[in-house]
Amino acid sequence: MRRALLTLTLLTAGHALAQERVLYDSRLPFPEPRLTESERGRVQYLAGQALAQDAWGAGNAEYCMNDFRIEGASPGSFTVKGRAQMAYLYTQCYQRPGNLQGLVILEGLNVAAHYVFVDHYSSMYAVKDINRNGFTELALDGGFTGQGYTEGWLDIAELGPVRRMLGQLNYERLPQPYQDNCGAVESGGRWTSALIRVTPGPTPRYTWQELTGNCENQRVATKIGPVKPLKLTPAPTGWDKGPLK
Repeated sequence: MRRALLTLTLLTAGHALAQERVLYDSRLPFPEPRLTESERGRVQYLAGQALAQDAWGAGNAEYCMNDFRIEGASPGSFTVKGRAQMAYLYTQCYQRPGNLQGLVILEGLNVAAHYVFVDHYSSMYAVKDINRNGFTELALDGGFTGQGYTEGWLDIAELGPVRRMLGQLNYERLPQPYQDNCGAVESGGRWTSALIRVTPGPTPRYTWQELTGNCENQRVATKIGPVKPLKLTPAPTGWDKGPLK
């Protein structure tokens, strides 16, 4: 699944003018990351170092193949205000119950941060400082398909000034960003997703709408629900540190 960040219209609240953004929309494709060979090589080297140092823990890499792939790349200021940095989400191994993945932050080719985790994130994009503290956030879009059913989730991560999840949405923390039965039925399959918007500020305001569509067309919603308020609860990332050299 590929997502894109979209700037929406300006909304007036009282006498103040605030910019509302689309934070998540499953109908929007996210382009493949365009990387230089130096960038790709640097991230792949760090992923290989993490594997060699058993950064994901004993047993996780027992059947690891050379599956390296960069799932997303985004510019921003992630660990230091005002710094020109790049964030890279990579997969080192595709496996169950979770892929061996990592997040690398580079300044040029210097490593500012590296974290590893076991998950099924399939894309990543930058969220432009929705809490107005000078740090760029990241949206990590994931999903898993089994027996023809797909379950999707979305994590909003902030690396500075404190590393944490600003919010997590999945089948347990509703609304679920995406789900479908497209692989389980021959015809008449349906998908549902949450169109999530945010109005940035020291305390961001979130809303969502439920979208429903047919599996034959993932880009067109046949039904759009009313706008509802959404509350996101911060939580620890649970990530481990990866090698910096």
